[in-house]
Amino acid sequence: MNAKTVLLTTGVLLTTLMAASPAAFADRYGKHERDGTWNKQEMCENARQGKGPFNHEARKAEREQYRADMADRLKLTKEQRETWNQIHKERQEQQTERMAKWQKNMQERCEKGSGKDKE
Repeated sequence: MNAKTVLLTTGVLLTTLMAASPAAFADRYGKHERDGTWNKQEMCENARQGKGPFNHEARKAEREQYRADMADRLKLTKEQRETWNQIHKERQEQQTERMAKWQKNMQERCEKGSGKDKE
């Protein structure tokens, strides 16, 4: 009887945790503090000033440092490093294209209005 109770309690507890986890992650990763909506005005201001995740130069420097450290850990030869750098240069060009498109969309959204944006 005791093992049965423990098994049942464990099942209920795990089910509750699994059901609650998406809500916990949505709060942290999907929304800001106000009633579960994005603060569009703050987001647009950060984009204009290049603060936080909009600081592209700082993020680019971090990526370059990470790739250099990874190449060192892999102990790549000179030829391999050239290939490695070429691959990452191509990826960076693709990222730059996506970023330009994203910034254009962001600018259009910011120009349309201010306040909250419920998405």
